[in-house]
Amino acid sequence: MSGGVPGGSSSGSATAPEHVHPPESGSPQWLLRHARELAAYDDPATVGLWPRAAALLARQALESAVHDYWSARAPGTERCSLRAQLGCLGRYAGEALGEQARFLHGVLSEACHYHAYELAPSAAELAAWIEGVDQVARALGEASEPPH
Repeated sequence: MSGGVPGGSSSGSATAPEHVHPPESGSPQWLLRHARELAAYDDPATVGLWPRAAALLARQALESAVHDYWSARAPGTERCSLRAQLGCLGRYAGEALGEQARFLHGVLSEACHYHAYELAPSAAELAAWIEGVDQVARALGEASEPPH
């Protein structure tokens, strides 16, 4: 990969077709797309930095999905601490989903912080965590939609 912005286009003229609507900036899907781009970015000059940035974006995507879920499902709950929101999630969205969300938030939070005695997360770990966040975000999005 050449220098510049990860996932960027050198021509600057790449646009999505009119029928494709990109995810809203800051949405869980938008954040995950950028986390995947960073996780795939391989530059020896930034080794150790991109994994933490990708983990931060994935964690933000998870937090955004949880916020959106509570805003739709139990308005006002999104103003509670994230710890409380994650703790209640299993009761509302199912224990397995709540446990997965809590696990992912924990490992991503740990991955965001630099520790001199620990390696940055590997590309395989990041890919698995990002995929997990994607699954949780999609499940929470479906669970917060009104019945048809």
